[in-house]
Amino acid sequence: MIQRIQSIYLLLIVALMAATVFCPLFDFKDGFTVTAFGVFFDGVNKFPTWGVLTFGLLTGLVAFVNIFMYKNRKRQLLFCNITTVLIILFYITFGVYMNAAIGKLNLEYLSVQYGIILPAIALVFNILAQVRIKADEKLVRSLDRIR
Repeated sequence: MIQRIQSIYLLLIVALMAATVFCPLFDFKDGFTVTAFGVFFDGVNKFPTWGVLTFGLLTGLVAFVNIFMYKNRKRQLLFCNITTVLIILFYITFGVYMNAAIGKLNLEYLSVQYGIILPAIALVFNILAQVRIKADEKLVRSLDRIR
């Protein structure tokens, strides 16, 4: 239900994770660029990062499905917790792939791109959605108690 603010937060999570998948995440000195699809040099994928892509897409998908679970707030909270775990796994997987790519391709750091920050912003929106879902649940319980 789009009228609730947590639905907007969840929709923002979907948009941020979709942007993360297609944005550059890291740049290295020799012209290597890291995206969720892999480590690219001159448009050629030198080191695929399928785990990063999988967790990015899965996080967006879980958040999108969560929008339509507005009738079951407990399940919606569970899906928010799953989204939090998936975002954390995204960063862990990214770190593991970067260590492997640095070791294999002998890369040196240059700069962090904006794409790596987007899941952290999505995590903040996920926490805000959880807070609002809990507030709705509390409101419904208080109204049931009055009846």
